[in-house]
Amino acid sequence: MPFRQVFGQVFPLELAIALTVFALVLAVMAAAVLVSWRKRRRGEPAALREHWHVVEGAYAAALLGTAVFLIVTSFSANSRDFPRDPKPAVTVDVTGYEWCWKFHYAGSAVTVTGACLQGRPPVLVVPAGESVRVELTSADVLHAFWVPYLDFKMDAFPGHVNTFTVTFPHAGRWIGRCAQLCGLYHTSMDFWVQAVAPSAFRGWLAAGGSAAGLTAAGVHGR
Repeated sequence: MPFRQVFGQVFPLELAIALTVFALVLAVMAAAVLVSWRKRRRGEPAALREHWHVVEGAYAAALLGTAVFLIVTSFSANSRDFPRDPKPAVTVDVTGYEWCWKFHYAGSAVTVTGACLQGRPPVLVVPAGESVRVELTSADVLHAFWVPYLDFKMDAFPGHVNTFTVTFPHAGRWIGRCAQLCGLYHTSMDFWVQAVAPSAFRGWLAAGGSAAGLTAAGVHGR
């Protein structure tokens, strides 16, 4: 659910580890080249040692420890990204298709779609500050539901439903895109996410997702 927060915690940590490992590898390589160069200048023979068990053991232990740490951190972050929420405020069935999106609000007759190829992307209206369950699928080929604001992407598979829960903490409007190359007009598969006050959202839903309801909720068109 808190995708941006979790990503903001995990990514800098993993980046720091990657940069540290990279710097250590460069340092060891530079040291090896320097030692070899000095030996050649002195006329000393190259080392004939085939194994250096202490160094090799320390390297293996450090590698294992780093791998275990990254695995534990990743699984912990993944569990925070996908908490179990048995009572979301709303469930939206999201279907990607060539080349646009359809949003159906479970338990209602409201279905929102658009004309992406004509520059009229659909708007996914959600209540701000409340949990929203998204049940994601595809009508044809592989697509991907991506909201850059959330730092989150989920694949949409034909014949399969991926589920996640998200909360938009405040009212706002954010662009969403298909992040999986899916055909000729892939770049046209945009949509908007519009988070509005819960009361405005319920009014819009009760109005059947009408254009008047959109205006009353502060949504700027489909």
